[in-house]
Amino acid sequence: MNVATQALPADPLIRAAGALAIVSGIISAIGVVFLLAMFAGFATPFKNLGLTFGRANDICVALQYVLTIPIALALHRILLPYNPTLIRVATVLGIAMMLVVVGLQLALIFGVLAFEQQVVWVSLAMILGVGAWLMITGLVARATGRLPNSVLMSGLAVPYFGYPVWAFWLGQRLLGW
Repeated sequence: MNVATQALPADPLIRAAGALAIVSGIISAIGVVFLLAMFAGFATPFKNLGLTFGRANDICVALQYVLTIPIALALHRILLPYNPTLIRVATVLGIAMMLVVVGLQLALIFGVLAFEQQVVWVSLAMILGVGAWLMITGLVARATGRLPNSVLMSGLAVPYFGYPVWAFWLGQRLLGW
C-alpha cells in the first residue's frame, strides 16, 4: 500500500486534538473581536476601555497558543509517515515558537514587559515561527488525501485574523479521524 493512500486506524488522541482545535478557534475568534474592540476604543475618548479589550485579546492569544500545542503534536503524528525529517523540524520549530508567544503574552499580561518591548518579538514568533510550521504542515498534509485545501487553509491561518477559520476547518477533519 502506498504511504499516500495508507489509512490510519481511528485515534482518540487525534480526535481530541480536533476538539481542541475548535476550542482554540473559538478563543481566537473572541480574541479577534477584542482586538477590533481595542482599536475602536482607542478611537474614542475611552482609551482605558481600549486597553481593557487589548488585555482580553492578550489573554485569548496566550490560551489559543497553549491549545495549539496538542494540535501540533497530533499533526506530527499524522504527517510523520509522509515526510519525517521535515515534519520533525517543523513541529519542534512550531511548538518552540508557540511557547515563545505564550511566554511573551504572559510577560505582557503580568506587566513584566511593556507592549512596545513585546510586540515585535511576539509578531515575529507568530508570523515567521508558527507561520512556518503552519505552511510546512499544510504542504505535507496534501499527501494524506484527508486534508483537502491544506495549503490554502494553513496560509489563511498565518495572519491572526485567519486562525479561527483554519482551526474550525482542521477541527472538523480531526474529529472525523
